[in-house]
Amino acid sequence: MSWGFKILFLYLGFIALIVTMVGLTMRENVDLVSEDYYQKELEYQEKINTIERTNALGEPLNWSVAGDSLTLDFPGCVKGNCSGSIFFFRPSDSRLDQTITIPAESDTLRQIPLTKLKKGLYHMQISWKAGGNKYYNESIIQIP
Repeated sequence: MSWGFKILFLYLGFIALIVTMVGLTMRENVDLVSEDYYQKELEYQEKINTIERTNALGEPLNWSVAGDSLTLDFPGCVKGNCSGSIFFFRPSDSRLDQTITIPAESDTLRQIPLTKLKKGLYHMQISWKAGGNKYYNESIIQIP
């Protein structure tokens, strides 16, 4: 076999490798943290103000997981009905993200069922409102 055919096989092998790599990368799923990340970045100062307001409370929002439910204990120092939402962000698969609404009640202790969530690690983002002020807590949670 002459050196011309060897060079031809080398180039064809290289082209086959490149085509294969492009095909594999085109099928790869890339999850963004959020589809509208640019708009959320513009609203981040409001979030910073909300976190500072939350940190200024005399007592923190407490939570615990027992079985298939999440127990939220809102601070007693907050006046008015507490309402809001909990966003469960799953870093490994954006299709498993969930938002659960916290209904307005005057009771500071709430039970939130977690039966709709698959087992695994979630970033829990709690946005809540009481007495005309907005508050925000963030934590990592493991659903058993």
